[in-house]
Amino acid sequence: MYPHIFPALPIKRAAFHTHAHVPAFYRLRDVVNITSLSRSTIYRRISEGRFPAPVHLGGRASGWPQAALQKWVDNPEQYRTAEHPN
Repeated sequence: MYPHIFPALPIKRAAFHTHAHVPAFYRLRDVVNITSLSRSTIYRRISEGRFPAPVHLGGRASGWPQAALQKWVDNPEQYRTAEHPN
């Protein structure tokens, strides 16, 4: 009908790197971006046992292990820590 408006263009797909860097621990700013939860909501849920607690990395640094965050991401509504089974 109007071939000049929608010309057939070859589709180029972005090349994805198969060896993406996955950090061993995620810092708070990363966790906020991943979960879309605020800092205060994250810490409130930690105290309620509804979010994994961070691991102390030394000095003032702490972070969340990738496996713990993945467990929460897989099922955020049903996630409970061992200390708070209900």
